[in-house]
Amino acid sequence: MTAISITPSKLLLFYAIFTCALTLVLSIYPGVINGLLGFIAIAFLWLILLAACAIAGIKLWLRRKEPSLKSEFQRLTVTFLIIIVSYSLLKFYVPRRIGFFFSRPAFVQWLAKNPSKTNQPRLIEAKLGIYQVDEYASSSNGGNYFRVYSHGDGLGPDTVSYGFAYQPNSQTSPFGAANYHIYPLGDRWYWFQASNDW
Repeated sequence: MTAISITPSKLLLFYAIFTCALTLVLSIYPGVINGLLGFIAIAFLWLILLAACAIAGIKLWLRRKEPSLKSEFQRLTVTFLIIIVSYSLLKFYVPRRIGFFFSRPAFVQWLAKNPSKTNQPRLIEAKLGIYQVDEYASSSNGGNYFRVYSHGDGLGPDTVSYGFAYQPNSQTSPFGAANYHIYPLGDRWYWFQASNDW
C-alpha cells in the first residue's frame, strides 16, 4: 500500500480550489461579500492564497533547473489558472447571473400575483428561487425592487441594501440613492446596491 504524500504544491492547489469555490458560491448572493465580516474573511483567505502562490512561484523559479520539479510547476500553473478563471467569473458576475437565471421565474410569478404598488419598502419574507427576499418596494419613478441582503454602512445608522430589480430607475431606488448602482442581468432585470445615506 502506497502512502499518499501531500506536497506543498498539492496543499496550495487544494487551498486555491477551496478559496475560489467559496468565493464563487458566496458571490451568488448580492452583498454577502461586501459586508464587513464577509469582506474581511474573504480578503484574508485571498491574501493568504496570493502570498502562498508568490512564495511557491519564487521557490520553484530558483530551483527551476531541477528535473524533478516538473509536476510542481504543473500544479502551480493549474493553481494560477484556477485563480484567473475564478477572478474572471467574479468580475462578470457569472455565478450571480446563473443563480438569478434559475430563480427569475419565481420573481416573475411573485410580481404577477402581487401587482400592488408601494413606494416604501415593505416586509415580505419570501423565498424566491434560491434567494430569501426580506423587503419589496415598487418605485413611483419606475422599478420593482427585491432586497435580498443588507448590512450597516460604516459606523453610522445607514444601511446598504442589495437585491434584484425589474425595470429599475437609473437615478434612485426606494432603498436609497447614495452609491446606487444597477447591473444588467437580462430581460430588463438588474441587480442593485444602494445606501439610505441620502
